[in-house]
Amino acid sequence: MALKDELLREFSLHPLTAFSGEDLASRYHVSRAAVWKAVRALKHEGFDIASSPAGYTFTANNDFLSAEAVSRIVPEITAPVYVFEEIDSTNNYAKILAAQNAPHGTLVLANHQTAGRGRQGHSFYSPSNSGLYFSLIIHPEHTEYISRITPAAAVSAVEAVYAVTDIRPGIKWVNDLFLGKKKIAGILSEAVTDFAAGKVTAVIIGIGINCRTMAFPDEISSIAGSLEAEGISRNALAALLRERLLYHISHLDDPAMMDLYRRDSIVLGRQITYTYNNEMYTGLAEAINDDGNILIKKPDGSVQTLQSGEISIKDW
Repeated sequence: MALKDELLREFSLHPLTAFSGEDLASRYHVSRAAVWKAVRALKHEGFDIASSPAGYTFTANNDFLSAEAVSRIVPEITAPVYVFEEIDSTNNYAKILAAQNAPHGTLVLANHQTAGRGRQGHSFYSPSNSGLYFSLIIHPEHTEYISRITPAAAVSAVEAVYAVTDIRPGIKWVNDLFLGKKKIAGILSEAVTDFAAGKVTAVIIGIGINCRTMAFPDEISSIAGSLEAEGISRNALAALLRERLLYHISHLDDPAMMDLYRRDSIVLGRQITYTYNNEMYTGLAEAINDDGNILIKKPDGSVQTLQSGEISIKDW
């Protein structure tokens, strides 16, 4: 990797942090003059890097989504990246690309969605300049483990957020990330099927993360939240999220991934309410099995297994 790309990754992962030329030269085994030249090259590419006695600092002005920056932060992934200033839904566009045989790992990003979608017909509020709206095209090798794709996406999102911000969200079954009692991210996985062949040819993994959204519509203002991470780089978050997702998707047969999902669960051991056959019930979230199903101990001692649906934590 070229030195300027190494520095781009370093700066993107640690925005607003001052790096001295001496420290960077030592870390990358180059001269301070080489560091200066690499920083100058990044500035010529449009990145805002402040220089001070403390060192070089990647400013908050760099938080514009860039396909090139995402690709350069994790250059080992060569699948294309598409970035839109505005789009109806990144999942919708990813479906079009999947129908055109887009390669495994193709990524669609948007700065703003006019019709962002969530599970069960819900919308996902997607204002400009404040969130990451992300859709990844995958071609899973092990379709027998397809039920683990959404848990893998949740684990990957936790890992990427933590790597970029040092904030560790919790996972609310089955597809939401929370900080405290506020939802900061949602996941929508959709299969693309070849009806003639009778098989799944691709899966679109859509993830929306509220990076610094501060104002929400009245109907969700009490439950929606944001990372509110100062200087967060959405390019770095997108690049690491794709990297972690592709790793976990290639290891769906490894039960260790579900251990990570359970580790970050905020529902296990809690009393919850849930709907089954249009009836409302309560019970104890006792376990999550390796297929991602939640096992609920009912008041009569019997165990209900849910494969999908919505739950709420009773004491919230």
